[in-house]
Amino acid sequence: MIRVHSGDVDEYAANAGAFLAADPCARNVLLSVLDTVRAAPATYGAAPSFWWITDSTTVVGAATWTPPYGMLVSSLPDEAAAPLGMAAVARASEMGIPLPGVNGPAASARAVAAAIADVTGVAIERDRSILLNELRSLTGVPLPEGARRTAGVADVPLIATWLEAFSAEVQHPAPADPLAFADRMVRTDHYDLWIVDDRAVCLVGHHVAAGVVRIGPVYTPPESRNRGYARRLTYEVTAQALAQPDIHHAMLFTDAANPVSNSIYRQAGYEPRDEHVEIELGQRDRAAAP
Repeated sequence: MIRVHSGDVDEYAANAGAFLAADPCARNVLLSVLDTVRAAPATYGAAPSFWWITDSTTVVGAATWTPPYGMLVSSLPDEAAAPLGMAAVARASEMGIPLPGVNGPAASARAVAAAIADVTGVAIERDRSILLNELRSLTGVPLPEGARRTAGVADVPLIATWLEAFSAEVQHPAPADPLAFADRMVRTDHYDLWIVDDRAVCLVGHHVAAGVVRIGPVYTPPESRNRGYARRLTYEVTAQALAQPDIHHAMLFTDAANPVSNSIYRQAGYEPRDEHVEIELGQRDRAAAP
């Protein structure tokens, strides 16, 4: 029998932590959410929500919702989609804010989004395919002009602007407070820059959870593209992370419809593993409205 449980971050971690760590690549963002909520809960625009799904006494799925972002789900049994969708709808109603979307492994995210749409009458406005790429073997790439350096506090205003530009370009919600978010990430050494003639031309972020480094975001402003900066900076950030004794694997997500970015990362040794999706939920379907 499928059951959906909800709780605070510590209760969620105690119940779902082992399940998340069992596949630290596919569930890496879910693991990162745990770290962020514990370290900086003000990162999000509203209180986060947590669910874990059990079959008898075994955890078989997990989900989080951290506004303004969409709901994030792990792989789930087919029969878990409807009850999880109902739980999310109830939570959104309780909070008085709309649920903007569902992200996660393709089959599970689509099933949960369909369940939410059936209950609420909202339209599924966008279904974007995202590739989960894992590093097979790190491969050297050409060295362009310039060099990598760790981002510093003086870089925070520029990085905050770039984060907003990146979010707009990929049609993904920006951080609730981009300046505060950039400041926290810089102070915890999560961002690197590629520098040419004392000028930043590319940004690469990284996050570590359960022994896996996840690369991203990767952003190069339009005027600095097609010069190999992102490819080389991704390679160097990956290599530096894998040199740490507690990091044993690397991954990143790419837009399946962007052949340029996919080619860049494959040159460094990343290969597609699974399809994930980002699903955007719209307003209530007028034909279904009372």
